[in-house]
Formats: sequence, C-alpha cells, structure tokens
Amino acid sequence: MAVIDSNTIAEIKSKLSIVDIISRYIELRPVGDRWSAPCPFHEETKPSFTVSPDKGFYYCFGCQAAGDIIEFYKNINGLDFSEAVRQLASEAGVEISLEKSEENIEKKNNVSIAQEINSLAGKFFMDCLWSSQGEEARKYLSARKISQEIVRSFRLGWSPDGWQELTNFLGRRKFSPEHGVMAGVLSQNNRGRIYDRFRARLIFPIISLSGMVVAFGGRVIGEGEPKYLNSSENPVYTKGEHLYGLYQARKHITQTRKVFLTEGYLDVLALHQYGFANSCGVLGTALTRAQVRRLSGLCREVIVLFDGDQAGRKAAFRSAAMILSAGLKCQVLNFPDSEDAHSILVQNGADHFDELLKQTDEGLRYCLSFLNADSSPKEMMAWVNGFLGGLKDFSLKTYYIPKVAGLLGLTETELRKGLKDKQPGKRPPRAEGKDNENVHKPCLRDLEILTFAVCFPEYRNHLDQKNLDIVLSSSWSRTFWNKIKTKSDKDEEHGFDAGELDFYYRARMQESSLKVNKEEIFNELSGFIDENYLTLIRQNYKQALIRAQKNNDKDEIKRILRMMQSVYNDKIKSI
Repeated sequence: MAVIDSNTIAEIKSKLSIVDIISRYIELRPVGDRWSAPCPFHEETKPSFTVSPDKGFYYCFGCQAAGDIIEFYKNINGLDFSEAVRQLASEAGVEISLEKSEENIEKKNNVSIAQEINSLAGKFFMDCLWSSQGEEARKYLSARKISQEIVRSFRLGWSPDGWQELTNFLGRRKFSPEHGVMAGVLSQNNRGRIYDRFRARLIFPIISLSGMVVAFGGRVIGEGEPKYLNSSENPVYTKGEHLYGLYQARKHITQTRKVFLTEGYLDVLALHQYGFANSCGVLGTALTRAQVRRLSGLCREVIVLFDGDQAGRKAAFRSAAMILSAGLKCQVLNFPDSEDAHSILVQNGADHFDELLKQTDEGLRYCLSFLNADSSPKEMMAWVNGFLGGLKDFSLKTYYIPKVAGLLGLTETELRKGLKDKQPGKRPPRAEGKDNENVHKPCLRDLEILTFAVCFPEYRNHLDQKNLDIVLSSSWSRTFWNKIKTKSDKDEEHGFDAGELDFYYRARMQESSLKVNKEEIFNELSGFIDENYLTLIRQNYKQALIRAQKNNDKDEIKRILRMMQSVYNDKIKSI
C-alpha cells in the first residue's frame, strides 16, 4: 500500500488554515483563542464543536469527532484519506510525495494508469451510446423514461457487442491489454486471453467525489447473464467504498443534510430526474460500513428506499441497523411488493412519491417490526443485545436503551437485565500471562495516564522508567503507550489507527487545562503507578510462592522471598 510521505502532510497543514477550511461548511465564532460552532457531524443546536488553530485540530464534546484539517475534510466530504490529501494538496499547491520504495513507485504509476484508462473508457462508452451502435440502448432508456439530460449528467454509455472493441481503442492510445486488466475494464481467461469485460451492455460509470471515473457497472438490456456486471477492483476502485450517484448528489446532500439511499442504478436516475437530487445507490451490493462512513460526513439522516420484495425488506433491515449504529438518523420507506423508486416515480410522479415519504418508519422501529414478524422473542433479544452491545459510543447506547425498551413495552431496568453486560470498565480481572490479555477498552485510570503522556511528552521517559507498560490494565492501553513513548514531534500523529487517533486528538484538547497543575498531576499519577506496580509484583510472586510451596521446593521458596524483599526495597528507594 502506498504511504504518503509525512513531510507532504506537514506541508499541506502548514499552508492551509484549518479555520478557513472548516468555515466553508459551518459558521465558526471566536471564543477566546479558539473557534466554536454546532457540530456538523451530529444533530445539535448548542456549539459543542471547537477548533484550535494553534494546535491545528478540532474536537466535538458531543459526539467526540476529532482530528486535523485532513481528517475534517475527509469526513465532511465522505472521502478516503488519500483522496482528501490529494484534493487539499492541489489547493495548497503541494506536490504529493510517497515514501520512497519500489512498491510505492509502482503503486503511483498504476494509479496514474488506472485513472487515465478509466477516463478514456468512459469517453469511449459515451461516444458509443450516441453513435449508431447505441441506438438500442437509447431506445431502452427512452422506454424507461430517463431523460437525455440525466443520461448526459451521469455519463451513461454503451459497450459494443465485440470482444476487442475497447481493447483495440486503448491499444491505439498506447495502453497494453495488461494495463486494461489492471484498470478493471478488460478481463483475462484461464488460457491467458484478454478481452473486453463489458460487451453489449448499458454502462453506468462509477464516479468518485473528485469527479474521476473509477469503475463501471454494466447492464444487459435483453437476454443474458449475469444481468449486472461491475468492474473488478483496481488501484483507484475498491468494492464497497463508493456509492452510485454520490458525485452528482453531494452538494444537494450537504445542503439538506439528508440522503435518499436506494439499490438500483435506474432508481437513482429517476430520483434525480424527478427532483430528489440528494439520492445515491449502494451499487447492487449490501450496504457496507465504509459506505455509511462516507455518508456520515455529508448528512445526518438517511432515508432507505429499497425494493418492496422480501430481499429488499431484509436488506433495508440490515442497512437501517448499520446506519443507526453510526449515529445517523434513519427512516425506511416500505414500497409495495415488486415496486421500486423508479417504477413508482415513472407511473405516479413526484407528488405521489412525496406522499409516500410521509409514511416512512423510523429506522429502529422498522428493525424491531421486521424481527417481530418472523422471529422468536429469544431471537429478537439476541439481536437487541448485539445491536446495543456493538455500539462503541457510550452516549449512543444511553440514547437507544430507553427507545428500545419503549418499543418492546419494557422498562429500562427490565431491558438491562436481559442484556449481556458489555459496558466498558466492567471486565474480568487481568490474568497472569498473555493468553487471557484484556483486549477491552481501557479503564478510566489508563485514560488519565495516557492523556497526560500525550499532552506532556517530556514526562514519557519518567513514566517508562516506572514500568508503565506493566501497570496499564488493557492491551489497547499498552499498545497505545508503546506507540507514543518513543515518538518525536515530527511524526507524533502518524502510525495510529482510527480509534487511537480519535483518543490522541481528544487528549490534546485537555493540554491547556492540565498544564497549570501538571507537576501535581504527575506526582499523583506516579504514586498510583508505583503502588500498582508493587501490587502486581506481589501477586505474581505470591502465585509463584504458592507453586513452590506445593512442590515443597525450599530453595525456590527462599529465592522468591528474597526477590520479593529486594523488589520492595528498590521500589521504596525510588519513590
């Protein structure tokens, strides 16, 4: 995987103002040395979202969204990290450099080739649609009541019924067949023969938020299998990350803060044509968490418009649960059997569709109603347990418990009794050895120590000498500590996963409040670490002593007792 050079990221941050970038999306107001506004990532009216220009990051006290200028731009626009860096680099006038290695050089070359091939293929398919070869496809679109304006806006095309049409076209532009396979528009059989992946199909380009064609979906308009065929993954396209029509819908979604989510290509086209321009589709596959994350940066509410058959209802159930888990509002519209957004709009028009939208079910109610139809009480409670237990945000769990209880006709106490305890902080005690290491979220004391270590790097060596990695109660805490204890200021923010980065930024926001009493805080934390280190050592030696006594090993008993006294004396001297 190509890694963007840390100097490139640092240069982007130095040339762009985080306040200027964020101000494009929300109205910031100065509060002391910071800026504040209602958070763009969750529903609220009070300004819990703060921006610290000196430190170059933001934090929301409501939903705990946090990050730097790149993280904000990525989330608010639903981009992946690389695309966010690319767009910001372009604005800042910074040339992107990858960390130098043969793998990264090849990756950069492949990305460039895949971008150009998909762009050329998109133009080739569009030209074919509007030529004599595409007459049948144009008739099909006309019969489905899709206007030429929408066809051109979504860059629809036609793939000719031949094995080498696109292959030859790319060859004339100096691209080899192998390049076409790598870019996902050509295929190779078991005998090594390379041929056009799409033949005699209506083509739906998949466009990234930057306006770049990254892949294609193809639909047969007569007999033939498979009915739908998509590009294979390539250096600029990963399945499950993109949404059909999101590029065309992005501005309308950010304006309304809600999105209509549907299944089919034609559903998306019809919705846009009939005035519902904040619509996109899941590309014919099950909704993924990556797609939900992309939407969460653009909107606060998702209205699910899946087909009215059993498969569509089941997909709506799974999608609604995923959307709710991400902290977004969700509504689900139940279409009649065998109906979809396209058929209803074409037959009945936008006004009728507006009336249907008044009949949506709230997402959580829809999920429980779906389960109630054909699930046992035990199965329903198992789902509720999984749903609530899977919520990483404690405040979100607190929000949903009374709602779930009310919909099930239970009190909160009754519901809590029926749930398995998955609350952070209520974990089995840490066992000796590595086999049973606690992998849950860290306890409050761990977070206090790590927050201090993040804010004041000059104390990390002192903490390390106190064997902090032994005292920390969870594997997450120890992993995070091992990452930061040797970090320099230059690479401070790199190497974290998403959860670690979120904690890092939240910790940094507390620096100014801790700074006043940092010596007292350090002394208090040191006392805690020393005490717990001694406790852990005593426990380990006590277990070893019990084993030695069972074996009647007198020499081992004496050795352990000497070690216990020695460790105790050494620790007392260091305090």
